[in-house]
Amino acid sequence: MGIKERKEREKKNRREGIIKAAKKLILKQGIEGMSMNQVAELTELNKATLYLYFDNKDDLIDAIVYEGLIILDKEFQQVDQQSTLGLKKVLNLIKTTFDFYKQYPIYFHTMNHQERRKLSERSHTPYSIKGDEIASRIFGQFKESIEQGIEEGSIRKDIDINRVLILIYAQTYGVMHTVYSKEDVYKDVLNMDPVNIKKSALEFMEYYLK
Repeated sequence: MGIKERKEREKKNRREGIIKAAKKLILKQGIEGMSMNQVAELTELNKATLYLYFDNKDDLIDAIVYEGLIILDKEFQQVDQQSTLGLKKVLNLIKTTFDFYKQYPIYFHTMNHQERRKLSERSHTPYSIKGDEIASRIFGQFKESIEQGIEEGSIRKDIDINRVLILIYAQTYGVMHTVYSKEDVYKDVLNMDPVNIKKSALEFMEYYLK
């Protein structure tokens, strides 16, 4: 391996190490509690070196979001090959999103944090631009599945597609936020399995689309 290749590998490993440290801190104390100073300390890097890889905290969070979107996009591509009816594709995409957020809470928290902010409050970082491209592709897959369902008759024809996309987005985030923040209440007080909440959300959306 040449000097150039070795340096590129070192940069890649260091960048991944910074992202890993940030995710560890976020899961432990939340996004608001994570600081660039803490990341520098955990990775044993000085802040000057840290800022060679990420411009600021927003840039670092966008890198984590981008990482998650890549994974979700791959899972969506697999789902698309498993279904034939448009309605089934939509429901499977929603279920995949639920499962993704359950398996990777770090991505739920970082995506939710960025999405809750107004566009004027967010920095347009290289990672956010790349992430937006993937997010658009993901929404496009939902839209194509809905359009297919309307054309073939598995989804009713009088719905507004853009409105449905917003409802799917809001319901998915809302249900997962509720599950993450109130899971102990559902189990201990209401004797309710959070899994059934997600199942009911799917049934609710299926009823609406039909």
